[in-house]
Amino acid sequence: METPKAKLEYAKRKETVEWPFGNLKQNLKFTEYYNRGLEQIQTENNLIYIAHSLKRIFSEITKKTKQIIPKNTSPTI
Repeated sequence: METPKAKLEYAKRKETVEWPFGNLKQNLKFTEYYNRGLEQIQTENNLIYIAHSLKRIFSEITKKTKQIIPKNTSPTI
């Protein structure tokens, strides 16, 4: 980790690995497991990861929608 190349590689972790876990803990308030047993914990993990993915997808959709629809227009029914 002393070389500049190694520091750049390590810095990439913040963007690719660390932020989903921070999002799960901070924003989704997932700090502990509520079940016991390997199978139940794997199921709980899968549900948490699905929630994280849905949140990201929703964020991307709303971001793209805001670019398409001007802010001052009201929807017509």
